Amino acid sequence: MLPAEVGVDGFGAIAYHGAANFNIWGLLRSMIGLGREVSMKGAALAVVFVLVLPLSAWGQDSPAWKPSVDFILNLSQNTYSDNWEGGDAGSLTWVANGNLGLERQFPTSWNWRSTLRLAYGQTHSQDADSKQWKKPFKSTDLIDFESLLRYLNWKTLPPYAAVRVITQFEDAGNKNKKLYLNPIDLTESMGLTRLLYKAGDDEFLTRAGIGLRQRIKRTVSDSAPYATTSTSSNDAGFEWVTDGKYKIPKTSIVWKTKLTAFKAIFNSKSKESKGTPEEDYWKAVDVNWENMFSAQVSKYVAVSLYLQWLYDKEIARGGRFKETIALGLTWKML
Repeated sequence: MLPAEVGVDGFGAIAYHGAANFNIWGLLRSMIGLGREVSMKGAALAVVFVLVLPLSAWGQDSPAWKPSVDFILNLSQNTYSDNWEGGDAGSLTWVANGNLGLERQFPTSWNWRSTLRLAYGQTHSQDADSKQWKKPFKSTDLIDFESLLRYLNWKTLPPYAAVRVITQFEDAGNKNKKLYLNPIDLTESMGLTRLLYKAGDDEFLTRAGIGLRQRIKRTVSDSAPYATTSTSSNDAGFEWVTDGKYKIPKTSIVWKTKLTAFKAIFNSKSKESKGTPEEDYWKAVDVNWENMFSAQVSKYVAVSLYLQWLYDKEIARGGRFKETIALGLTWKML
């Protein structure tokens, strides 16, 4: 049984009725396109349309936004005098992390949640012989923004639309010229959600649907004047994402997890690898599993363990793993 705000049109497509009307199948066609052709601009416009549309139904008496802001600064340092023997060299590593969130539950049964993760760090090191400090190099760099809109009047499986943007502050891969916000990975998706667990601030939310991905990358020419060229690729397929947050009882330990899986059924670059051993690599499921364990030692001191496992067969045939253990200063504004 469909809720009062939802009906079925003459083409068998589900449509929302009232202040905000849209046709899901029409959006799917504009996102994926007929004939398996993907339009990056059309996909972006379709998802923006879904995210902005409910604004027409939200009144001035809606509950306030619920913001969350916290910053963590991790430092690790050691140094040696000029006459130190043994070949040891000093180093200084710092990493700044920011986690920002904004959520609002609207009276019209819409829930809008946005998160922004920022991370940047550098490592400074001494020369083992002269003990002079070298130019610092980047050790951590991440910008990760995601916005998720859910329609909660469908109690069992609320529909959703989401946009995710992943990039970095600077691309220092070319010594002649730095590129900012490069590369850019965009994901637009829509489908159904399921709340697996909810108790206070603890929550496990899973969602599955169709998704589009675009990767925009700029490269620098090796010859002066170091002009840049831009390339892009698109794929479409099925997405599954599970987000979780759980505080271990009687402790200050908080576990946050995010599991993302994407199965492509179309890739704009597939013809380029046809006839090679890698021609079907794009069809493999891409996986990104992130886990963060954090504990508050005192009001301004926290310890954290970050684990990430990545699998993308187009990049490497095996999984990639990242681990970060940190003790640093924390500041929770909200």
